[in-house]
Amino acid sequence: MCLRAHDSPRPRVLGHEYHALRDTLDKGGRDMNNAYGTKNPAEFFAVVTEHFFEQGARLRDTHPDLYDLLQRYYRVDPVTWL
Repeated sequence: MCLRAHDSPRPRVLGHEYHALRDTLDKGGRDMNNAYGTKNPAEFFAVVTEHFFEQGARLRDTHPDLYDLLQRYYRVDPVTWL
């Protein structure tokens, strides 16, 4: 079954994670996704994609919805490559 754009969880998950990162950093908190990812949504996607491929297990453990989304988007599971 193909998801139509308005049925897709992508905007909801990405938007939530992007704003959560901004809120965390604004409050002085820390996150594996760095401040550069808060520059704009495109940079956020680039940062989390890099972490997905390079630190998959950590991203999966700290941001499971985001990891699941990227796993379905790229159709790979980098955690299994270890």
